Amino acid sequence: MQEFDILISKLANKQMIRVLRRGLLYLMPFVLIGSIVLAMLNLPIPAYQSFMSYIFGEGWWEIGLLIYEGTLQIMAIITVITVSQAIASEKEFIKSGEVSTTVLQAVALIAFIIWMKNSDGIVISTANAGSSGMFEAIIISFLACDLYCFFYKLQVCIRSKNLINYHGSTMTREAFRSVFPALLTVFTFSMGKVMLNLIGLGNNQILHKINDMWLSGENFFSAVIVILITHILWFFGIHGGNVIMDAVPVAASPVSSAMGEAIFNKEFFDTYVYLGGAGATFGLLIALLLVGKNSGETRLAKISVLPGLFNINEIMIFGLPIIFNPYFLAPFVLAPVFLCLNAWISVSVGWVPPVTQAVKWTTPIFLSGYLSTGSVVGAVMQAVNLVLAVLIYIPFVRMQEKHQQSARIEVFRGLANEIKYIQERQVKTILNRHDETGSLARALAAEIREGFKSQTQTLHMEYQPKVNYKGQIVGAEALLRWNHPVYGYVSPIVILNICDEANLTNELGQWIMNHSFSDMKRWHEQGFKVPLSVNLSPRQLKEDGSLVRSVQDCISQLGIEPQYMELELTENATIDATDAICNKLGQITAMGLNLSIDDFGMGHSSLLYICDFYANVIKLDASLVGLITSDEQRRQIIKSILSLCEQLHVKAVAEGVETKEQVEMLHELGCECYQGFYYSRSLNYDSFLEYMSRHGTAEEEKQKSRPESDGKVSHWEDTECRNSGE
Repeated sequence: MQEFDILISKLANKQMIRVLRRGLLYLMPFVLIGSIVLAMLNLPIPAYQSFMSYIFGEGWWEIGLLIYEGTLQIMAIITVITVSQAIASEKEFIKSGEVSTTVLQAVALIAFIIWMKNSDGIVISTANAGSSGMFEAIIISFLACDLYCFFYKLQVCIRSKNLINYHGSTMTREAFRSVFPALLTVFTFSMGKVMLNLIGLGNNQILHKINDMWLSGENFFSAVIVILITHILWFFGIHGGNVIMDAVPVAASPVSSAMGEAIFNKEFFDTYVYLGGAGATFGLLIALLLVGKNSGETRLAKISVLPGLFNINEIMIFGLPIIFNPYFLAPFVLAPVFLCLNAWISVSVGWVPPVTQAVKWTTPIFLSGYLSTGSVVGAVMQAVNLVLAVLIYIPFVRMQEKHQQSARIEVFRGLANEIKYIQERQVKTILNRHDETGSLARALAAEIREGFKSQTQTLHMEYQPKVNYKGQIVGAEALLRWNHPVYGYVSPIVILNICDEANLTNELGQWIMNHSFSDMKRWHEQGFKVPLSVNLSPRQLKEDGSLVRSVQDCISQLGIEPQYMELELTENATIDATDAICNKLGQITAMGLNLSIDDFGMGHSSLLYICDFYANVIKLDASLVGLITSDEQRRQIIKSILSLCEQLHVKAVAEGVETKEQVEMLHELGCECYQGFYYSRSLNYDSFLEYMSRHGTAEEEKQKSRPESDGKVSHWEDTECRNSGE
């Protein structure tokens, strides 16, 4: 099974399969609309039909038919458009803008019409425009797009400029550049069609040959061949039921009085084998609901329940999709065979009555079993076969889930790498991409946005202690974390960049502030008077007009003392000292909050921050601290910064402390406050409380030595987190 999984995984990762799946996903809205309307039209309940006629009038059926004919009845045409769009999005000269996607879609549609044209003069028949022409639509889309690309590259090799000289607009030149590739592609399909007509190759001749040789009688082996042909055709996008009815009518004949006690007929397959449609996909639907972990596929299964009851499974066929999906080939083909075998044995030995009454194929499951046999035993037989189908599909659903999880993790890694690349170049493109990476980024942004709306945010905060030389806690920093149920740990860089592009930065910043200071209030109530610093995004500082009010609301609503609150500005991002920004920060510090500069020593305008932004705390960057024991220049830089802090009455915290040697060196240089893995990683709320209980706080020691206080003072003056010169 593992070797099979590896083989199928390789097939599923082929570019052609991935492109085809994306093209069929574009098809999904039209399939869903048509399937729902078809189910509504064919509900075999007279009271329902009368109710609909009473509410919407006698013409409601005609309206529904028009919608059905405008969706499912032109499925092949829509497929050409969506699949060629997916193919075009992978082509380099489409991405670069040399050629419009619309041109490739138009060429593919013209090629499809040429290929499907009948000799009777009709441009394209109703059958060929619908699901019967799906296979041709898919193949022609790939061939037409590849041929166009080949001729386009050939044209560039022959002559890099336009073959038709035109000195007009750029768009006009691009249009002329497409003339010859389009002409040669259409000509190639026309010649191919003419050649096939000349040699007299008609439709379904192979299947008629099979019918003459093997399907002349109604027996189990004939039934198996019918099922295999039907489902193999379906898997490749061809409407197997329509082909079988046209090419091998004897094997799929309806119930008639002349058939006597014959077991196999069209209604036998509809009643006992095609539960929920071809492939017994109602079993797949239930299997997805039982063991599926992919929320998207589970939602699709829920949407498909109602149409599936009426044996309408286009949503599953084209939406999941099943066609061209290597993971579902085996169960899709074999499940109906086993169901047919089970029903044939049961009818042959007399356990179940044969199908003797003709019923519409859209009659709901269980009701059709009763009506077609005149016995409730027929419905029981359907239930048994449905359970069998579910059991067949379950291991393949789990196998695909495993593959999809691996694929999602790969896409997620690509997303993280892409964000890192974008961050380095200061460009925003992730949410605008039309590939798996862009889709994943938009899905993550939607999750975050929905979390803010529903108050069920999956983001959470952790707290990293700041300690003095004695190891006592003098503060903490709030750090954003996301343990995603699918992708695991999500880097804060990924979260912040996605929120930045999705315009969620201000909302995220307010959520972090409220959540973090609420936790601080809780540990204050438990006797731990430890201050907390929260990172403030430069974008939020610039754009959030309600920032000052949000800080004031935190103080008033939570009832916390502002001297224990601290906002950190990241110093490696440029912030212009405009009057508006300086005014905001002035109002915030006037409330009693402390303002710190994070990553001090590695970015922009650090000294100006201290002067213009009322900063009274700086955090030495980890890149300076990390090599302090081995790099003399870094030691001198840190020593100079600490000396400057002493003169300006600014407090210093060393970030990224990981060894005892670094602590001793920093202590010798005059730094008395440390933060890093040497002491602790970031901790969730409960673990942070436990850490404070175990190590104690500097506030507690101060209270023991000075039980009475003459008034409120800054938390930095009330701890030992100070420079040795003070």
